[in-house]
Amino acid sequence: MAYAIALPRDPKRRQLTILTGTTALALALAAAAVFQQSSSTAPQFQEHPFFAGLTDRLPQLGEIAITTKSGAFHVRLQQGKWVIAERNNFPADPGQVRSIALGLADLTVLEPKTGRADWLSYVGLIAPDKGGDAIAVKISDTTGKSFGEMLAGHTEGGADALGRNTLYVRRSDENQSWLARGSLTLKSNITDWLDRNVLNISRDRIKGASVTPEKGPSYNLARDSKDQPDFKLLDMPAGRSLSFDGSPDGVAGAIASFTFDDAAKADQFDFSKAPQSVEHTFDGLDLTVKIATKGMEHWATVTAAGANPAAQTEAAKINASIGGWAFKLPDDKVTQFISDRETLLKPVDEKPSTPAAAAKK
Repeated sequence: MAYAIALPRDPKRRQLTILTGTTALALALAAAAVFQQSSSTAPQFQEHPFFAGLTDRLPQLGEIAITTKSGAFHVRLQQGKWVIAERNNFPADPGQVRSIALGLADLTVLEPKTGRADWLSYVGLIAPDKGGDAIAVKISDTTGKSFGEMLAGHTEGGADALGRNTLYVRRSDENQSWLARGSLTLKSNITDWLDRNVLNISRDRIKGASVTPEKGPSYNLARDSKDQPDFKLLDMPAGRSLSFDGSPDGVAGAIASFTFDDAAKADQFDFSKAPQSVEHTFDGLDLTVKIATKGMEHWATVTAAGANPAAQTEAAKINASIGGWAFKLPDDKVTQFISDRETLLKPVDEKPSTPAAAAKK
């Protein structure tokens, strides 16, 4: 049903009403036009790289510096290899360096967020030198010239289908924060940057081990061929047996999948009376692992020797790579390397101490 607007019968009042309505409509249309024009001419925010041009400069990357409120460390390119300065130039994980470098180059600003200094704590962007939780990152070229700096704060939501994270960032000299997206996972613990791939000995190469534990007698473990899954205890005490068929396997194969939690110079520890395990391979390589205890920590050195020219060449490479270094071992790895012989055997049955005690059994 349509409704008509009733106009006054008085011609003058009728003209005035029409004029007033026409004027109001014109003003409304003018305001709409101005708003539309201002919207079309106002600058629109454009997504852009946080580090402009970094992709082209990555071949010149020479250092990544990470700072948190607990400290700082520097990953540097030296003689073509990435090392960690605060770990006496121990090798850094090249995959980790590559991932961070590409992640920083890929980091894209999505939109501006708060620029108020008193609100930055809500997005984790208080600088570490102010006691904040932000991770400070500075990247430089091989001459030390800075490519840029940033503070990384809280992440928002989970990763997208491409594995990219959304996080709050800002430049270290600005309060303006931004929401950015990229394939960037910053690791703020220095040990997360260590190259854990410094020693690779596959289990099928291992022939056996000669173990000198901290207490108890030394013993030897061996197997006849690579196809034999379990190792044998060659020094089986009379009347004893293994706790189970594979009980020596973890000790004999301890050098395989070599893992560690940290690295330091070996001269910081006393290995003069350290228990040890010498791991033997079928192809003539011997690897001696000595374990020293300092406080509650266990640190190991690994030295290699070869029984033939090929094994000697391999041993020389291993010694050149990790000689002089000590590795902090997780407790389970310590147990693998230097378990005492008794842990591999079934417990001894208790024997009655007197004939009377025997009669009661």
